[in-house]
Amino acid sequence: MPTTPPTGGPDGAGATDARATSEVIASLLANGQGLIKTELELGKLEVQRIATEKAIALGLVVAGAVLGLFILAFVGVTGAYALMLVVEPWLAWLIVTLIYTLVSVILMLVAVRYFKRPAKPEQTLAEVGKTKTWASEQVGR
Repeated sequence: MPTTPPTGGPDGAGATDARATSEVIASLLANGQGLIKTELELGKLEVQRIATEKAIALGLVVAGAVLGLFILAFVGVTGAYALMLVVEPWLAWLIVTLIYTLVSVILMLVAVRYFKRPAKPEQTLAEVGKTKTWASEQVGR
């Protein structure tokens, strides 16, 4: 006849377990599997959230870039025509092209910095750390 597990606090103060060793091991395995499944599910949800956020950000960047191309074309033509009032037409177009090239390089360098930032599932890592600490304490008893 199996006995019920002790109802002590999380630290097990004052609790004794009258179960057989095989029952304790089976319980540990079942609880450990459940804990691992739960932490894997949490990690999966966090990775999905991160991926969704990155996909939305990428979509917004693409939409902004397409609209920006139209704006840049109009600004470039306007700037070149304005510069033609003071310099030769070929030089006006060259100046506009060099300005566009400089702005493009700066934007790409900033984008590379953002893409290099790590995206970690912080909550999952914290929970795994807590579980590891708890398990170490339990084994040390």
